[in-house]
Amino acid sequence: MRTLKQSTILIMIFSILTRILSFLFKIYLSRKVGAEILGLFQMCVSVFALFCTISASGIPLILSRKTAEYTAKKRSEELHSVVTGAALLSLGTAFLLVVTAFFLRSRLTFLFSDERCLPLFYIILPALISTVLYQLVRGYLMGKKHYIEYSLTELLEEILKIVACVTLLSNAFLLLSKDVALAIAFTVTDYAVMAVLLILYFVKGGRIAKPSGIKDLVRSGTPITLMRVSAGFISSFIAIALPAALVRSGLTAGEAAAEYGRAVGMAFSLLFAPLSLTGALSVVILPEAAALAAEGKWAELRRRVDHSILFIFLITVFFYALYAVMGECYGELLFGDKKAGTFIAFSAGMVIPVALTGLINTTLNSLGEEKKVFFAFALSAVFLIAEILLLPKYIGIYALSVAESTFYLSQFIFGMVFLLKKEALSGSSFRPALSIMLIAFPTMLSMKIADKICESGSLFLRAALVSTVGAATYALLLFLFRPIPNVKAILFRNKTKPKKIKRRSHSSRAAQENVQRKAWSED
Repeated sequence: MRTLKQSTILIMIFSILTRILSFLFKIYLSRKVGAEILGLFQMCVSVFALFCTISASGIPLILSRKTAEYTAKKRSEELHSVVTGAALLSLGTAFLLVVTAFFLRSRLTFLFSDERCLPLFYIILPALISTVLYQLVRGYLMGKKHYIEYSLTELLEEILKIVACVTLLSNAFLLLSKDVALAIAFTVTDYAVMAVLLILYFVKGGRIAKPSGIKDLVRSGTPITLMRVSAGFISSFIAIALPAALVRSGLTAGEAAAEYGRAVGMAFSLLFAPLSLTGALSVVILPEAAALAAEGKWAELRRRVDHSILFIFLITVFFYALYAVMGECYGELLFGDKKAGTFIAFSAGMVIPVALTGLINTTLNSLGEEKKVFFAFALSAVFLIAEILLLPKYIGIYALSVAESTFYLSQFIFGMVFLLKKEALSGSSFRPALSIMLIAFPTMLSMKIADKICESGSLFLRAALVSTVGAATYALLLFLFRPIPNVKAILFRNKTKPKKIKRRSHSSRAAQENVQRKAWSED
């Protein structure tokens, strides 16, 4: 059996490979089809994504949790029935959306600012059926802890997408316009991956059974769906309201659009990059937490959540220090835009709550607390909207950074409170996490000194040397001060297992957590 850390590292490797391929593919497409066609296609995909959210947004996540619970309790017959019920529910919704969209074809032009998007949208719309099945089977594989298959299919999708696009955009298909070829490649790839996933489902023991659990799936999935649909509307609101607020503060429309483009199109791509490392942990924790809760192993659940929080702190605190010092350099090196780099440096602290919120929300969802996650999201969204409307007058585009940071930080705080009340978090990670945060400051000091020494060199050399100094300093300080008694207990397999103590009272729980802390410090 793979440990939590081994599974996380496995998914992390596949995620990094997939993101690298995706990045290279975007460079190829931008040169092959041009920015205009790529923009039209992205508009279609954004509307398609909204249809996907409505069809099955929360169902795959709930199915993953149910799969982990039923597997832990060895109730395979009920599991097959729930999987079948989830497929009927999601496919029925998707089919209804597809039929309605085709029936109202002439009335859906309002969805796009460019009428050329409409024919492309109807080429990719049938992929809604395959996408729904794709998401459901991947949710099942995640719940079963088949992490290799789960990660390979995502990588396979990227590879098949590249092959299909390169083939259809080649000279052999001159009759197809580039935008149509791109849309066809998208749909063909989606159905090909769906076929592979369906084969995997049956090979791994899945089967079709009498559907059940549909009512529970709807009840549990609705808060997640509402949250994701709301997130889409909030993103649209920011895209409209923030530039308008910047214009009211004195910028021209062109300047406001440029400021927004730097922040969202450039800076955010780098600020959210650490999620490729920490996001894997959110994938693994869902079935792990659901299975442990179903088996009543709450002490083990608390230990794993605490370790996961510390793992995220170890990763994101370093990126915080790195971006805070080298943000301007990275912005100029990667995007050729110093202002984008200034935004990165200003927003460096955002990387920590973004990653932590993903973990906490996933853990709560795995424990059936979807309503509490939605409550935290809704209340945090109120803060975000208020800051977007009020702050640009005073701090310009940096209002987006403050608003986003507040949004994720408040969700994280609410989530921690909910986990503590649920007794799914012990709080023993708080002190080590604070110590790791303190290590960020001498790390930043060493990078500032190195940056001062290298400032006359090339941007690439400066970025490489200062980043290396920062990584070495951070690792050295972790080794010297040992904020976590044994870092290997967080990053790798534990050599010592905590002793099992029955939870009979608060005092017995405290005794058990003392044993866990002692286990961390033992080699």
